[in-house]
Amino acid sequence: MEKFKDFMGFGLPLLSPDKKVSNLQMSLSLLLVISLILSNILVVKSVDLFCQPFLANTCSLIAFPVTYLLSDVFSEVYGYKWSRTTATWAFVGTLLCSLMFQIMIYWPGNAAWENQDALVAILGNTPQIAIASVLAYWLGDFANDKVFQIMKARSKEGKGFQVRAIASSLVGKYVDGFVFTFIGLSFLPLETKIIMVINAPFIQICLETLLLPLTTWVMKAVKKKEESVAVEATA
Repeated sequence: MEKFKDFMGFGLPLLSPDKKVSNLQMSLSLLLVISLILSNILVVKSVDLFCQPFLANTCSLIAFPVTYLLSDVFSEVYGYKWSRTTATWAFVGTLLCSLMFQIMIYWPGNAAWENQDALVAILGNTPQIAIASVLAYWLGDFANDKVFQIMKARSKEGKGFQVRAIASSLVGKYVDGFVFTFIGLSFLPLETKIIMVINAPFIQICLETLLLPLTTWVMKAVKKKEESVAVEATA
């Protein structure tokens, strides 16, 4: 039972943290949660990168640099438990957005409202897609954090951040892509789904590799700032 609670995030300090949270930690947490919620809205539009159909992806890539960078920084600096806390808040926020969108769609508009079809086309994703999006993110982020945690525990003196960042994200993205594609997009032909599962995570990993120097710099800057805050608090 305890393992199930840990997996689902039940019992995490969502409202009352176990220890004092710095202003920087809270600000970064809010930025990550907002970006994660937005990525689940941006996913409704599909695009072909560089006008190449075999590079099909979604507009969630717009938010990806922020979500990737902060997710790994959180796992490295604030630990696995806090990373799961932010994931839980993103989970709650995504469900709340989906619920409000559905209420807005089904609430009859007045005589001045003429854009119902466009609203449904953009935000009227079925409950199947909404649930799949949340489930895929949740399981993918869980896999990402768990692999990162295991690799960090086995590293010497916490070294190898760059390898952990890429390896854990690779596992997380393939879990995310597989779950979302085969549950949320189950109506697509099998061949198309397989191409999407293989393609999207690869593109994201390429972006992560390009962003890795920035991620490392941000991680070191945040860790240095938090260490200085801790020293000031004990002085």
